[in-house]
Amino acid sequence: MKTIANCRWYVVALLFTATAISYIDRQNLAVIAPMLRDELGISNSGYAQILTSFLLAYTVMQAFTGWLIDKLGTRNGFALIMLWWSVAAMLHAFGDSVVSFSIYRFLLGAGEAGSWAACVKAVSEWFPKKERGIANALWGVGTSAGLVISVPIVAWLALVLGWQYSFVATGLSGFVWLFIWMRFYRLPEEHLAISARELKHIQDGQGLDPENKQLKIPFFSLLKSRNVWAVILARVLADPCSWFYHFWIPEFLKTTAGFSVADIGKYAWIPFLTQGIGILLGGLLSDWLYRRGMKIISARFTVMFVGMLCMCCGLLAAFEFNIVIVFFAISTATFGFGLWAPNMMTLCGEAFPRHVVGSVTGLSGMGAGFGGMAFTLLTGWTLDNFGYSPVLMAAGIIPILAVLVLYFLFDRRLAEDISNGRQSSLFPG
Repeated sequence: MKTIANCRWYVVALLFTATAISYIDRQNLAVIAPMLRDELGISNSGYAQILTSFLLAYTVMQAFTGWLIDKLGTRNGFALIMLWWSVAAMLHAFGDSVVSFSIYRFLLGAGEAGSWAACVKAVSEWFPKKERGIANALWGVGTSAGLVISVPIVAWLALVLGWQYSFVATGLSGFVWLFIWMRFYRLPEEHLAISARELKHIQDGQGLDPENKQLKIPFFSLLKSRNVWAVILARVLADPCSWFYHFWIPEFLKTTAGFSVADIGKYAWIPFLTQGIGILLGGLLSDWLYRRGMKIISARFTVMFVGMLCMCCGLLAAFEFNIVIVFFAISTATFGFGLWAPNMMTLCGEAFPRHVVGSVTGLSGMGAGFGGMAFTLLTGWTLDNFGYSPVLMAAGIIPILAVLVLYFLFDRRLAEDISNGRQSSLFPG
């Protein structure tokens, strides 16, 4: 294999594509939900049950798939979960009831549960610290790219060919990615296409890696660390608010503004685009702050806190303003989550020993999933009884709690020591 300049950025391109595919697969249902609900007579509570089936599997499998990524390695672990969720996505074409869609969503969630852990681990393997923020941001933009792309494409496929074909088409894309991934991805020191100069750049910039100088931390011992719990609880509070916008925006527009499926295809991608802009800026800004002399963990925290404040703007959507103001409020909220997300993933890759990065990311994702399930079920019940206003108000207030958890519970000094190689354990002393 010929040497490839800047090989690490090709790795990011693969991570970006995988993330986009995962969000296209999961957002497919939300785009065609108005059509399916009319055809199958599904209530808000029934739709919430289908969504919760995805979140249940996504939740309970996060810790397992994170461990699996650490056990099998990034290359084989990512390949396995991509194969699983691509098949599950295609099975949705056979859905005909709340029960069948719930089963297929459960299978999809089980496969996609390990995606973020695999991406975070790949970045920790391929990038020096000063580039991890932007690297995580770039693959993180895949979430928004998938959401933006899925809205018009899925709407078009559903209207022209039928909703079944939208699931088949999006599921097939995963097999194309899988072929490329298995041919290209290796660890930097094993990759035949990396130059000696780039390998030195990566290794010199990762700091002292105590991975081979420490006792391995048993999986369940991670739950004794306050920093692990800080990350888990912060995601319990922040992520469900973002998922609410992902899952319910098409239905919200149909119910409150009378949007058709075609209208949803034209406009519902806007909040997802602003989230992508936030993700990109989030990574760039925190890396810039670090290069300007701020401590690495403090740089990540600063941008994350600003992001949670932006999410509070979603409160405006709870009131009967013009649809333009409502779009602005929701788009600002998703932009704020964009600032938060890549830095949370980078934090998981920097504040913990490398051999547990996948496990910590998985545990935090499991916490996010439990929070998402509870929030989604409450959303369905609240919409059937009280409408959107209480849910939108909650989504605008809860992010402040995520900030407070990180501020008071997370030990930044310990995290800085681990990041700089001065500490090899999650526990002080």
